[in-house]
Amino acid sequence: MASKRSKSPSAYRKPCSLCEKPRDVLVRCRIDDTMQWNFVCPGSCWREVSGGVVDGTEDKPNYVYGGMWKNKHAGVSARKPKKKSSAALKDWSGSQSDYIQNERVKHEGKLWICRRSHKSSGKNAPSSLSYRYWNEAPSAAADQQSVDDNINIT
Repeated sequence: MASKRSKSPSAYRKPCSLCEKPRDVLVRCRIDDTMQWNFVCPGSCWREVSGGVVDGTEDKPNYVYGGMWKNKHAGVSARKPKKKSSAALKDWSGSQSDYIQNERVKHEGKLWICRRSHKSSGKNAPSSLSYRYWNEAPSAAADQQSVDDNINIT
């Protein structure tokens, strides 16, 4: 019985229609009046043909988005990465404020991270005893947050 040799994931890459570089993720689109589907890399080549907008721009009348192609052998994702929101630092307010998960709060000179969304009260103030609602931020995160927000954490 002959054994199958598995090919490397790079063997399944497709070349970009514009720059000819083999890629694991490509945007399928029409880019000119020939109405043929092309595969372009999602970086500068795609921005060049689409104007940087999924639906195209007025100055790119022949551009039509046709989805994403990905090399399933490479284990890559074709999703756009989520933008990280900059979590604002709040001072603790014990008077019926709403706190959401991962929100950062300064209380009694320490930085705390909300574990679960809740409404504040005196019973669930950030402390080592209120572990259901709060985690004390690691010292490196506290130092970085204090630098970012120009606050002093003692």
